Amino acid sequence: MDWLSAIRSFVVLADMGSFTKAADIVGVSASAMSKRIDWLEKQLGQTLFIRTTRQVSLNENGMQFLPNARVWIGQFENMLEQLQGSDLKPQGTLKIAATQAIGSSVLMPNIKRFLEQYPDLTIHLNVLTPGAPPDLEHDLVITRYHEDFDSAAHKGTRLIDYQMMLFGAPSYLSECEEIKSVADLASHKMLLSNYYQKKGGIILEDGTVFDFKNYNFVSDHLDAMMKAAVQGMGLIFISPQYVAREIKQGALVPVLPNLRSEVKQLWAYYPNSSFTPYKTRLFIDELKRSLGS
Repeated sequence: MDWLSAIRSFVVLADMGSFTKAADIVGVSASAMSKRIDWLEKQLGQTLFIRTTRQVSLNENGMQFLPNARVWIGQFENMLEQLQGSDLKPQGTLKIAATQAIGSSVLMPNIKRFLEQYPDLTIHLNVLTPGAPPDLEHDLVITRYHEDFDSAAHKGTRLIDYQMMLFGAPSYLSECEEIKSVADLASHKMLLSNYYQKKGGIILEDGTVFDFKNYNFVSDHLDAMMKAAVQGMGLIFISPQYVAREIKQGALVPVLPNLRSEVKQLWAYYPNSSFTPYKTRLFIDELKRSLGS
């Protein structure tokens, strides 16, 4: 047994929460995976997991050890990169968190191309609650810019600027009087995420605030929000990129096309360590190339 194999196995097991699933990713048997974890816990002199018949989860020791384990693996991968240069191929697991909207519309097309190019890599895409800050449980968190993000814990890089616009279903708009100004919106129901329901409004391009006082549906479930908008339950403020399919199909149309939010930024956040894993940097570069084009 060696430290590298044991710590790699620890990180994968922490991500998967299952000896069987983790063993499949690492390419060993479940019993071999268990032996690696037992060896690591013996060397450290403490247990790292809570084991039940249904699942495996980190205990307090494991949660404290995981960020350091990720950093150590990252340092090793960077050492290999420096030695092997362009011959290095990314492998292992890249754990990403993003909201449903970003995951579906921004990340999935890029993930498909990325995995075709690097078949030895596995990507785990988890759902991030809108407005939630970056965490240290993921290699990458793709979300809006956080002015108060912890720079001691994270590094970040801007991916793209965007603005939100107002959309509605043609069937909904045909049944009401023509909307000619922001003042006309007072009588219309809004469809909101939990984040904007709590915020209570959105800053517009001209610096004024549009208050969300009249709303009838609140959800962080993207599919539910889209269905609500398409079914004519109300109007929705959202980035055009997130509803490109619905716009193309004619299911949603812009309302007051010149009404836009202030410019917002989409960022990629990752743990602030001396070494950023090669696979993390590759995926960020892929996103920047794709979104920049």
